[in-house]
Order: sequence, then structure tokens, then C-alpha cells
Amino acid sequence: MGIIDLSNAIGSNWTIRRSGMAVELLLSRSEVLAGEFGESETAGFTLDVTELDAEAPIPIDIVKRAQLLIVEVQPDKPASLRRLTALRDRNPALAIVAAVRDTSISSVRVLLRAGISDVLPLPFTQRELALVLGQLRAELDRGGQSSIPSGKTISFIKSVGGVGATALLTQLASQYAQREAERGRQACLFDLDLQNGNAATYLGVTPTMTMTELFEAGSRVDGTVLQSIAAANQQGLKVFSAPNEMMPLEAVSTDQICDIIHLATLEYGTIFVDLPSDWTNWSLSLVARSQIVFLVVELTIASLRQAQRQLALLNSLSVDPATIQIIVNRVEKRMFKQIDLRDAAETLGRPIGFSVTSDFPLMNSALNRGMMLCEIQRKNAIDRDLVKILDGIDMLLERG
Repeated sequence: MGIIDLSNAIGSNWTIRRSGMAVELLLSRSEVLAGEFGESETAGFTLDVTELDAEAPIPIDIVKRAQLLIVEVQPDKPASLRRLTALRDRNPALAIVAAVRDTSISSVRVLLRAGISDVLPLPFTQRELALVLGQLRAELDRGGQSSIPSGKTISFIKSVGGVGATALLTQLASQYAQREAERGRQACLFDLDLQNGNAATYLGVTPTMTMTELFEAGSRVDGTVLQSIAAANQQGLKVFSAPNEMMPLEAVSTDQICDIIHLATLEYGTIFVDLPSDWTNWSLSLVARSQIVFLVVELTIASLRQAQRQLALLNSLSVDPATIQIIVNRVEKRMFKQIDLRDAAETLGRPIGFSVTSDFPLMNSALNRGMMLCEIQRKNAIDRDLVKILDGIDMLLERG
């Protein structure tokens, strides 16, 4: 599959839902302009700002995706107070902070009686915002450890289709699952290539349920449902297979996908995600949420050219470049090559993090039989390269 031209979409209707505990800030234009927000991530919370009049209705989709809502309130305007009260009544489990200009003791009392978590003075300063969020984070840590994600997400994207990203992912994830088991954790793999996914086949797994059942379960999905749908291979990797029948990429929503992956971070130590070649809002959101993003390329003009476009897209949408690692796949060990790793690094403007030796007969045999490479050939060059990537994952995630 090719790459969708996104030149007309960027900056218009494309949004990214980011990782961590999501904080939604709802502020009027004047307060957005006056505020001092600092970093996009503070005290373990990811901050997203929406411009909204202090009396305007709050969009339902914002309320659904927020773990914490900071709402501007103008106490002298009854509609603004009614909006806050209604928000509290309809969402009793949601943490809400009122952002107020020119606070007084009486207005603070009114707001606290409405059941909010705290009051934050306007205009925002970095120090005040960090202080309030730090206190709320500490309270959440003390009172709800089970709702705080501890799993790490690793996404695989392709420069072009056919570069062997899924093949690498299945081998890596299986080996990493063995490492995680030794640490008392589980690893899982979500095959979100909804039209061409083959991860389960490559892993020798025949699941009775797939991602289709997860999507159909909707809000009923919890940790128990998640565990029941996953199939396990011999290495202990839990696999969420792509649907048996092709489905449109836009048939699922960003909230749906992100909620599933967020739930997985509560159940598993490491979450591997295989993404489709074509970009969607939800795939970009998952990349933005990921602790590591592996971009798999080959030493061909077509692959490197598309990799340039991929990197440019991610940069334009403010995806953290420090999370992105380049893997060059199928590197041939011969003296004279038209394109080498140095050329690739210069073309992409980034260092090459890892490379994997080409051995098509061995890899093809392993994939067709649903086996690990070492089960077919005990010592092989690909496995030696994969171990370097596994060690790199541990280093990037600060695991020993």
C-alpha cells in the first residue's frame, strides 16, 4: 500500500491524541494568549489546550478522553458556573480543576462546594500549573495505582510495504516476551494492520478471536476481556490478531484504538504495535503515545525516499524525534553496494540505530513455519542483530 498525500490535511483536521494521563485545558482566547504553559508534558500529564468560551458547552469527545479537565470558570457569569456544575454531575469520577481569574475566598468556596479537585489562578504560570498537577498526580498515585499505566508502547512503522517490518517485529516481540517473563511481566503484540496483517501467521498462532471482537466489545472491554481475547505463542507473547476479513482503516476511531492500548498498558509490561502503511488519525496518535517508534527501511531509493516523507510528517505533527529509531533491514554483506548505511544516514538526516543482515531463505522459512529463527538455525546472523535491538530497547526504556 502507498502513502497517502497529507499535504492538505496537516494543520486542518488532523489531530493527535498523545500518551500518558491526558489533561485537557479549556480556555477562552484571551486566557490562551495570556497563559504561560511551558512543556507539553508536566508532572507525568500530557497537556492539550482547546480554545473555548467560558460559557460554551464542552464537547463530549474532550470529556471522554480526559483523565483531568482544567476548565475556565467566570464566577460572575451564571452560565459559566452552571456549565461546571453540570460537568461535575455528569462525570463524578473525572478530576476537574477550575481555572479562575481574580479569585476570592467566596468564589473559591463556591467552586469547592461544586466538587472540583482544585482551583488554579489565571493567567497560568508554569510554576502554578506544575505545582497543582504535581499534587494531583501524587493523589492519583496514592489512591489509584491500578489506573496508572506502567506498560511501555513500541510501534513499528514501514517506509513502504514489503520492507519486512512485520517479520522483524514478530521475531523481536517473541524474544522480548521471554525477557519480560524473567522480570515478572508480560509482553503483547497488537496487529493493527487491519487490511494486510499477518503477525499471527508468522508467529504460528491460530487465534479464535481477533481485533474485531475487541472493537465490537466497545465500552465493555476491561482487563479480563483483553486477556481472554489474546492468543499466546510458545514464547509467551500475547497476540491480538488483525481481523480475519479486511476492514476500512477509518472504520475505527482514535478514541477506540487509544483506549484499547491504554488498557493494555495497565495489563502488560511491553506493548508492541504493528501499524499499517497508510496513515490515519489513530495511527498517528499511537505513534505519538509510543515510548519507542521503529521505522523500518531498506537500502533502496524508493524506501529511503518514503522514509524521508514519513519523518517529515511526524516532525510536522510534533512527534518527539527522540522516540524514533531507524532499522535498516536486509543489509547484504558484500563489498560493493550502490547504497550503504552511511548513504542512508545522510539521506534521512538521522543516524541509523540498527541494521539487520539479509538472509531471505532463513527468514522466509521461519515465517512460513511460524517458528523462531533459532529453532531452524541455532546460530545465525539475523538473531545476532536482533539481540542488539533487544538490548537497545532495554537501554531506551531504562531496563536492565
